[in-house]
Amino acid sequence: MSLLDEVKQRADIVQVISKYVDLNTSSRIPKALCPFHSERTPSFVVYPESGTWHCFGSCSTGGDAITFVMKRENIPFRDALRRLADDLGIPATGPGSADQSPTRTRPVSDLYAANEVAAKYFAARLKSPEGEAARKYLEGRGIGMDAAERRGFGLAPSGLETLINHLRAKNVDPRAARDAGLVTRSQDGSWRDMFRGRLTIEIRDAQGRLCGFGARSLDGGEPKYLNTAKSETFDKGRLVYGLHWAADTIHATGRAVVVEGYMDAIAAHEHGFKDVVACMGTAVTPEQLEALSRLVARPVGTGPASALQTGAIVLCLDSDAAGAEATLRELAGSWQTFAVQERRAGVDVRIARPEGGKDPDEAIRSDSAAWRASIDGAQPFIQWMTEAYAARFDSATPQGKAQLFDAIKGPILSVQNTYEQDRYWTLLAKKMGVPEERVRAMLTRPSQPAATPLRTQRGPQGPERLAASQVAAALEAAGEDAIEEYFLALILRHEDLRDFALAAPDEHFRDAANREVFSSWRTSPKSVLAEAPPDDPLSGKIEALKSRTLPPADHLERVEAVDQCVRRLRERHLRYLKAMEEKAFADLGTDSGSPEHEELLRRAMESDSRFRQVFTGPAGTRTGLTKTGHV
Repeated sequence: MSLLDEVKQRADIVQVISKYVDLNTSSRIPKALCPFHSERTPSFVVYPESGTWHCFGSCSTGGDAITFVMKRENIPFRDALRRLADDLGIPATGPGSADQSPTRTRPVSDLYAANEVAAKYFAARLKSPEGEAARKYLEGRGIGMDAAERRGFGLAPSGLETLINHLRAKNVDPRAARDAGLVTRSQDGSWRDMFRGRLTIEIRDAQGRLCGFGARSLDGGEPKYLNTAKSETFDKGRLVYGLHWAADTIHATGRAVVVEGYMDAIAAHEHGFKDVVACMGTAVTPEQLEALSRLVARPVGTGPASALQTGAIVLCLDSDAAGAEATLRELAGSWQTFAVQERRAGVDVRIARPEGGKDPDEAIRSDSAAWRASIDGAQPFIQWMTEAYAARFDSATPQGKAQLFDAIKGPILSVQNTYEQDRYWTLLAKKMGVPEERVRAMLTRPSQPAATPLRTQRGPQGPERLAASQVAAALEAAGEDAIEEYFLALILRHEDLRDFALAAPDEHFRDAANREVFSSWRTSPKSVLAEAPPDDPLSGKIEALKSRTLPPADHLERVEAVDQCVRRLRERHLRYLKAMEEKAFADLGTDSGSPEHEELLRRAMESDSRFRQVFTGPAGTRTGLTKTGHV
């Protein structure tokens, strides 16, 4: 993973911004006085779910964690990226990097020790009078104080410097506390608690060492859950929550049940399900899958003839429609990881849909026997995936049949056991409503896979041409950064598109790296097109964009594609602004006479006007670009 990708994956925007401003998390969305201009009422808001921020005051700007550091420190993209990497403890490796051979400045045991001191403090505060609200919350989730003590619950008080003062009294070095993710240092040099007014949950590794904490909001503030930042002891993508409780049972039974959150895993263990772990709110990662595979795939026999007995990893999903759809999106891109792990380690990945509750916690507490039955009856991953996609696509239409076939073909082909593969072809044919022979015949027919709409497919008469309208439709369905990256790939490859591409403002790029590439290309195209130094954090992205496979097209079609990309970037930007305005209005509530409300209303009217211009224009003209670069 590149430095850029790792920083984007690991950086918590609330933690990043909290180092510079005092975020108020008591409202539905964290907000503060804008650090970029003077104001009396907060107009600077943070959206943890999307990892973005926006100012609704005179700045009217926004971005992600990288762009915030760039603007706050007045430094270029590459310096901001490396500063974030340093804060996250990510070594900036590569030729010419000063961190190529990083050395540890203090024993990692100091971080574990600091966490243990903090855990005892949090546990004591939970039992104190100020912990009453937290105890009532736990009681509502079926967890009494005995269970809370067993499972490592605590309370982080609301004060800014409560924990740090306790750590000082216990002779814990503030720098060790910082490296452990317990405290943060402000611009004025003062130390502040990272977790404030939250229910804390201990997170231990497979050996039982206290790596960090999860912290749940008790007052409705965002983010709902805040984790320890990545450190030498804590890596959310590698840790498996509850594994120190479940490891022996998983190894003995050859089965691991993976749920989403802490409370799901705790409820399972409190009700006697000892093989349950959690992936802490994210899709299961290859590292987590690897750790579980080593436990469930047990050796059979001894000596050179020994083999692995197939074990099972059961992914237990939310049973409501929205949760199932979100999980399908997350897991659709993971089937290759699962397939490789299955072949290498003898693992059967299965999917369970619990009945009797929205999530495992509720399902277990409402009917533990039904939840057990749903785990025992879990479906093989590809079977579940086939049925999930069959419910999404309309197989009564030719287009729906093709979409279903394209979505499932790859996973079925990855199955090594030919008898099992035959079973899946039969299931797919049934869901498509066609004879199995027809499905197998489609394997040798040239087609345009739905999952990779921009790749050229060669037919008997040569390469097929993808029309600009098809490009636009594919981009619309492809995801957040697809338009940005396709647009950049076009303009990096074809200098004759420059006059048409300059109509896109930098601010329309949400991804900070894409924005930096476009900004550099706009001001100095030759430096972007030249080979980037290997230690440049953007070198990998630039080379990937320049080498991206594009559909055959003539100059006019490429101009049309750029036109559509610029319009969609603008549409997306304006839709984003409108969504942010709606959230801001909701947060203001009935305070309609405040200056903040009036300023927000004025900006909302301006964005409404710009939004209408995207879809309207003089009669008989398209709402697109001219070579002068105006919409």
